[in-house]
Amino acid sequence: MKLRKFTTMLCALALTGSLVGCGSPSAASASTAASASSSSSSELSGDPIKIGAMYALSGDKAAIGTNIMRGVDFAVQEINDAGGVNGRPLEVVRGDTQGDPKVARSVAERLITQDKVSAIMGCHQSTLTEIVAKVCEQYQIPMITAISTVDSISADGLQYFFRLCPLNSVYVEDMFKFLKDSKDQTGKDVKTVSIFADNSNIGQEIIRCAEIYAPQYGMEITKEIQYSGGAADLTSEVLALKEANADAVICESYIADAMLFTKTLKEQNYQPPIIVGKANGFADPSYIPATEGISNGICTVVEFNPDMNKGADINAKFKAVYDVDMNGHSAESYTVVWLLKTAFEQAGTTDGTKVKNVLDSIDIKGSFPNGPEIILPYDEIKFEDYDFSGASHLNDNTSSSVAVAQIQDGKYKTVWPFSYTDTKIAYPAPLK
Repeated sequence: MKLRKFTTMLCALALTGSLVGCGSPSAASASTAASASSSSSSELSGDPIKIGAMYALSGDKAAIGTNIMRGVDFAVQEINDAGGVNGRPLEVVRGDTQGDPKVARSVAERLITQDKVSAIMGCHQSTLTEIVAKVCEQYQIPMITAISTVDSISADGLQYFFRLCPLNSVYVEDMFKFLKDSKDQTGKDVKTVSIFADNSNIGQEIIRCAEIYAPQYGMEITKEIQYSGGAADLTSEVLALKEANADAVICESYIADAMLFTKTLKEQNYQPPIIVGKANGFADPSYIPATEGISNGICTVVEFNPDMNKGADINAKFKAVYDVDMNGHSAESYTVVWLLKTAFEQAGTTDGTKVKNVLDSIDIKGSFPNGPEIILPYDEIKFEDYDFSGASHLNDNTSSSVAVAQIQDGKYKTVWPFSYTDTKIAYPAPLK
């Protein structure tokens, strides 16, 4: 078994025929791309290879699902325009989870038993991903998550579940690496850290991992704040952070909470020197427009950023279709479609067990066969098993890692790792 290359690892579709658009121009572009993909597919010979894509396409998380599906549709369009999978078109069957665990289970069963999908990708929420992964295990259908990061999913002994993205523990360790490295540019040691996170499984995992990594990187946690997601007011929480006065604040929030947190910082005149979010709300496309003029200086983990020194050509083509840049979620879902295409071709079949066996041993370095480069902030995709914190984890992409971007002049600018960018860290965070 091969351990991650990081220092330590101790911490542990109701179907819909079109993308839910929330009335936005970008959503209309997504529908156009989906139609174009369908047209392209009809020109290829052979039965379509169906893949299920399960995300929230309605409800309060529909904007996230819509953004993710852009990456899916764009990759399918590219693949079908280039000849499909050995001449067979890829076809996406959407599964709207509505962000509801009960709906997710029934949609997964419908995709497998009625629509006859050969693989499933999803979900955005880790709790739903775990449910769907167990359904896929029952039917021996490969599942790849592009986005769900909760560590425990890969500790359930699931043979047909694979994770492209980094685990929560990897995100947290990389955040501490960034804080440690920041001294090279700021001249200031980060010695104390406060944690601000919702009381979900992800939020609890952030705190648990931070407690492990902080001492390893020479830092002390001065305050841990957990709040209820969807809070109407965060004044008391922000005041508690202000009183702790740490050198840096690590955050974990979905989009509405991230917006409210940022506005409350302004209201309470609190300006931490460094604020870094674990993606989610702080990396959501709607975050900067909603916090214009008060979020400059806030950092966030990113799985992709347009100014990184890789993926620029692909992002330019993507933006021409959707009028927005790729972000981490759309870049990761794009990558999973290419990964499934490669697995189908290497297996020479869509048989679930044979495709799973290919994924068990697949090793993609630099770029996909006859396809694009890996546009994420790492250069290899390989699923491996390993043990940590007393648990065996299966099929995680152990080469995965993240970058950090800072909002500067109203845009996400990559600032770490330093090898990915020439942009320097703005310190202290101006929040204006």
